[in-house]
Amino acid sequence: MADEPKVTETGSEEIGSYAKISFLKRTVRTKAFSLFVLLLVMIVVYTILAPLRNNGFQAFFRMSAFWRILQDLAVPGLLTIGVGLLIVSGNIDLSAAGTGSLTGIIVSVCIGWYNIHWLVAILIGIVAGAIVGCLNAFLINELKQAPFIATMAMATILTAVSQIVSTDAVGTIVGTIHYNNKIVAQIGTYKLFGEVPAASLVMIILFVIYGLILSKTKFGRTLYLIGGNRSATYLAGINPRKITYFLYINCAVLASLAGVVNVSRVRMGSTTALSLYQFTGISAAIIGGISFGGGSGGLGGAFLGLLVINTFTMGLTTSGGSPYLSAAMPGTLLLVAMTFDYFNIRAQKKRVGA
Repeated sequence: MADEPKVTETGSEEIGSYAKISFLKRTVRTKAFSLFVLLLVMIVVYTILAPLRNNGFQAFFRMSAFWRILQDLAVPGLLTIGVGLLIVSGNIDLSAAGTGSLTGIIVSVCIGWYNIHWLVAILIGIVAGAIVGCLNAFLINELKQAPFIATMAMATILTAVSQIVSTDAVGTIVGTIHYNNKIVAQIGTYKLFGEVPAASLVMIILFVIYGLILSKTKFGRTLYLIGGNRSATYLAGINPRKITYFLYINCAVLASLAGVVNVSRVRMGSTTALSLYQFTGISAAIIGGISFGGGSGGLGGAFLGLLVINTFTMGLTTSGGSPYLSAAMPGTLLLVAMTFDYFNIRAQKKRVGA
């Protein structure tokens, strides 16, 4: 009993010392602030380097470049939201890009080959994506497959399915399927006030909505609990199976929307349409502070991570860098982010004596 006041006093001192830390210091210590500083440094560096390859001081730092970066965020941004929520819950989806590509193929085939109404074609593509998400959740929940293995296998299956769907009447696999529909072409290219990409604006709104759900609702707290300690969810009366089904279907539907935006921009479907974004969403989420082990992070940091990746890619192109280096950057950043994440998790375990 004599030790109790001492414990309480120590706890009070720790809480008090944390309360004395200013808001500014707490902000500086966050991952989001580090990413923001990195983003500013990249803008300055590319603004200096770009004139060496282009005419004019503002070859990189101009509003048209900003709108271009924002426009390029729409497709990987939708993938990042879905994958980010899964990673928070301790899961992963390596088939999201394949799902988006399949949706694009379905939309192009329905409109270009069978003259199906554009809205029906898009709905068919999204339903197909939802089925893929349900199958992923079934493999993980019911057949107890590891999420990494199950979704990686699904990615290879989706490639084959996309080829089957894109096979014409004489049995030839058509690599790219064109269509002619002005309404569909406007989905990913329409600009509000002639400048603001509408698809990117929708993506940002979804980031805000999902971010608030994750950080301010009981459902969001449940995702953190599942990712941090899945066994504890059963003790709390929560069924993680149902939530896993929802998360995988949600991820697949968002990937399908990304596929629709992409097929709208390029005006054709392809079996490899979203292959460049295979790991972009995962990279952005991990770089943004979502722990690969689950249970921590948020979508605000994931958005900044996505912005850093896209700014680097465009800046590299503007300053005359190799396109091969640009394609390799998301994977490189993912390795770096996961390395830091590993050491961060190990440090946390040492602090709690695990």
